[in-house]
Amino acid sequence: MKSSKLLSLLVAGLLVSSLAVGSAAAVESAPQELPEESEVGTDYEATFELTNLFDEFEQWTLRGETELTNVTWTVVQYDQAGNQIGQTSADGQTFNEDISIDDGTSRVEVRVTGTTPEIGNLTYDPEERFAVANFTQVREGGTQQAIASHSAHHYTPDSKEARNAIDNASEVVNGSGSDEAQQTLQSAISAYEAGNFENAISLADRAENEATETTTRRNFLLYGAAAVVVLLLLGGAYYLYKSRQQAPSRLQ
Repeated sequence: MKSSKLLSLLVAGLLVSSLAVGSAAAVESAPQELPEESEVGTDYEATFELTNLFDEFEQWTLRGETELTNVTWTVVQYDQAGNQIGQTSADGQTFNEDISIDDGTSRVEVRVTGTTPEIGNLTYDPEERFAVANFTQVREGGTQQAIASHSAHHYTPDSKEARNAIDNASEVVNGSGSDEAQQTLQSAISAYEAGNFENAISLADRAENEATETTTRRNFLLYGAAAVVVLLLLGGAYYLYKSRQQAPSRLQ
């Protein structure tokens, strides 16, 4: 009896688990063109392909959102043969597109173009990113599920120069073991996040110099110690050699 009850509970648990997995959004979004970074104020364009459209629902609405400005969305629907069966365009940071299996749609291509937005909050790690496109599946009645979020790094010429200086310094500092250089590097990061890029570059250069000096000093001491050891070994060998030369021969 106990075994049959345990078996029943196990089967029920598996059914619940399978239902829970099935409730997740099955629509997939893959970037076809997605630049990894972009300068603030410049043009930006990305393209995405959405597939597995009807694994869960036969009719729903695709919603897209972006942090780009001056935005235009272009949504193209294709059938299973790859033929274009519909195209719409919309301006603004959001769009909605009805997706229906009755239209013969098999996949959807979304292209978004706009202007790279300003940086709202400067952060060195993680780097500053903006939402290129967030896609959501919206069902009748208002329920919705996230499909995917795509983002990219944005920068200004000054922020990029400061970030590069900190990146270069980090490689040297992290290998030096210098606490002083590490503290200076942290000050550079703080200056960066405060928007004081000139000071951040200066501090990064200083941290790199401090780390280099520490490494040079350590190497000098190591090489000096090695030289002393070599001289001691040579001196000992020479002393042993002279001692053997001066020792009386047993044949005399």
